[in-house]
Amino acid sequence: MSDQYTEVTTNSWGSRIIGSIKGILIGFILIIVSLILLWWNEGRSIHNENDLKDGSKSVIHLQNNKPSSENENKLVHISGKAETSDTLKDADFNININAISLKRDVLIYQWVEKTEEKTEKQLGGSEKVTTNYNYTKQWVSGLINSDDFKVKENHINKSAYTFESTSNNAQNVHVGDFKLSADLVNKINKYEAYQLDSNAKNKSFKVSSNKIYLGSGNLENNPQIGDVKISFEIVNPSQMVSIISKQLNNTLIPFVGKNGSTINELMFGEINANEMFKVAISNNNTLTWGLRLTGLIMCILGFMLILNPLVVIADVVPFIGSILNIGTGLVSFVVGVILTFITIAIAWFFYRPLISIILISVVVLLFIFLIRKRKVSIK
Repeated sequence: MSDQYTEVTTNSWGSRIIGSIKGILIGFILIIVSLILLWWNEGRSIHNENDLKDGSKSVIHLQNNKPSSENENKLVHISGKAETSDTLKDADFNININAISLKRDVLIYQWVEKTEEKTEKQLGGSEKVTTNYNYTKQWVSGLINSDDFKVKENHINKSAYTFESTSNNAQNVHVGDFKLSADLVNKINKYEAYQLDSNAKNKSFKVSSNKIYLGSGNLENNPQIGDVKISFEIVNPSQMVSIISKQLNNTLIPFVGKNGSTINELMFGEINANEMFKVAISNNNTLTWGLRLTGLIMCILGFMLILNPLVVIADVVPFIGSILNIGTGLVSFVVGVILTFITIAIAWFFYRPLISIILISVVVLLFIFLIRKRKVSIK
């Protein structure tokens, strides 16, 4: 049987109209969610920035990396090597190693379904949909349920092995006399390949190319469906890190600012507190713009869904529908941009009234100046 299957279906004009009408509700939901996201994002951004700026003024640098009663519940900055005496284990494969983190990556050789869809408008408003289903064998993380495939025959995924990808962190990681919270340990993520014993002998698996292979036949060059290969990664101790966090007894835990934002920074290398706060503020700005863009896209898509019934109705003559589709797309873009800017502007007025008033005043004065200049040029 071919590993490619093509299906051709037709969506009638009536079913398309009904579907587009249902899409109006989704469009309104998208717009509402986007406006909530945009509003929340501005508040989050401002609160985070203010807490980070306050933290940069109050943080205490500790040269000896030792806790003291006078710094209890205060924001502190330390630099040093992250160490642990814990031994991490993978009992299934008899691995025992002193490390900050041990990660097992499991890949299963199996069928993967990929779909490609092409839609063509037909005279009368219907659509011809051509869908190509392609099946290839790949090493993939996690077992894919082949019952969901369009063509299940000869594409059945199964495996005799139940090993899963896992991750295990040391419970006792210290920098100097400070124990790190689980959040900070998770941020120490400089993984390196764990070197397996290539001479290891086991009746159930073999080691090759620093991977454990389970299955039958030539697993490297001719694997079979259900075969498994496993590799390991570790984070070694003695990682040089810099941390800004709250001292609680001899532990470093997340610090909560007066605006409710969490400060719990870890960076690799010996970095002073000022540089760490600059990076944190820059990351906050990047996230802010990313969420603004996400909100804008959601808003535009929402308006496109609301206007889509007009396009579908006009698709009775495909050429007219295509023209109207461009028009509704442009309208959705313009309205989405305007609504996004209005929401952000109102949020700024709510969270930063003084700055907003100044900006609005500057814009009004600039507008008046341009109007007057235009009148003078006309005379």
